Amino acid sequence: MKKNFLLAFATIFLLTSCGNDDNENNQNAIKPIVGTWKMSKIMMISGSNNAILRSSPVSGCEALNTFEFGQNQSFSIKYYTKNNMECIADGFDTGTYQYSENSKMLTFTYSDSMVESSVVHSLNSIEMMTVDHIEDYNDDGVNDTSVILFKKQQ
Repeated sequence: MKKNFLLAFATIFLLTSCGNDDNENNQNAIKPIVGTWKMSKIMMISGSNNAILRSSPVSGCEALNTFEFGQNQSFSIKYYTKNNMECIADGFDTGTYQYSENSKMLTFTYSDSMVESSVVHSLNSIEMMTVDHIEDYNDDGVNDTSVILFKKQQ
């Protein structure tokens, strides 16, 4: 579950500051990410030849998973799973996040001290797309690209 989350948010924000002006700029940079997001589409693209290996809307219980980003750089993720034909809550993760507008890196520090990063390809007030190269989806020996599209909830 954490891998899917990172893939989707790998490209968001690593906030660092050296002074008051930087801090103001960082606060402005994180505003688009603040709020609740849900995954809407997942694509896997071959690292060997750029062929689309998988492209599908997020459905079922996975579509209920929520990713919430606070203005105070905190995050929480709520996961759902199927149990006897209905979706039930199946755990959550919490921690802090940082985003670098320059590198487009989103770094998560989970409450258990695990740290993961992801790349945010695009981000606006309604959509966010993350891109990552962390797994060999088609077992050809080359890491493939995972693209996740998120929609902001109103």
